[in-house]
Amino acid sequence: MSFGSRPAFRLEFANTDAGTLEDLWKDYVKKDKRSGEWMATGLKSKMMGDDVFGIYSTIEKNDKGSVLTAWFDAGSYFLNRRDNPGRTEEVAGSLRQFYFDVRRAAIGKDLKDQENKLKDMESRQKKLQKENENLRKDIETYKARIKKAEEDVVKNEKDQESNIIDSDAQRRLIEEVRRRLSNVENEKN
Repeated sequence: MSFGSRPAFRLEFANTDAGTLEDLWKDYVKKDKRSGEWMATGLKSKMMGDDVFGIYSTIEKNDKGSVLTAWFDAGSYFLNRRDNPGRTEEVAGSLRQFYFDVRRAAIGKDLKDQENKLKDMESRQKKLQKENENLRKDIETYKARIKKAEEDVVKNEKDQESNIIDSDAQRRLIEEVRRRLSNVENEKN
């Protein structure tokens, strides 16, 4: 800490980000920008008796979550089991309750994150179902188009056959007209 090595309380919060810990801890102390420590001075609480005290603390991230280290400045000493075991137990009890509050907040945040993931999944499921319905409608539309195209092919083939017959008849008629043209002189008036 900023005063050197002093007795402290250390709480480790597994699977808890430092931001969650800071959000709850800032209700008790303020962060000093120069030292980077969280502190509150001139405090009075029944857990410390009639004495005025101060709290200095740090919040750190570690590989498992985050860590709160808190020093309780009782004026002439920093709170520890040897100098004041009774008050140390009361502070430890208060910190234990704070630990539970932080864990509830962290688990609550995790629960909210998981619920949001579920909402996203449910939303995605609805989109997938709607997409499936649209694809099935498209398939039915395509089937109807294919059926109509198959019917149109059959009609087209019949039309082609009819057109071939008509074309042959038209060729015969043209031949007949050509013959008449070439025989104009032989026509009887």
